[in-house]
Amino acid sequence: MLQKNLNASEAEICRFLNRKQLPTLPQDYPPFKDSLGNVLPEVVATPANVAPEVFPAVCLLVQAKADAASPADISALRKAAEVMVMPYRVEMGA
Repeated sequence: MLQKNLNASEAEICRFLNRKQLPTLPQDYPPFKDSLGNVLPEVVATPANVAPEVFPAVCLLVQAKADAASPADISALRKAAEVMVMPYRVEMGA
């Protein structure tokens, strides 16, 4: 049950951020380019290189799914998670 909530929370973060994977450090967006302008391969997200704000945000979403006592608690936890990862959100327009 906990693993399902964790997977769902990671997927929710990715959807909120408009990304295919959790954000990494070094920053993976915009895509890195070599000296000729060719796009380099994506940095693959691993527990070691996921941005530090992401893990606590995922934990807040898991808590919202598993432990929240009321809709207001769920909303507050979700909002806190979104605020933590907002700097990594992409494709929001110019």
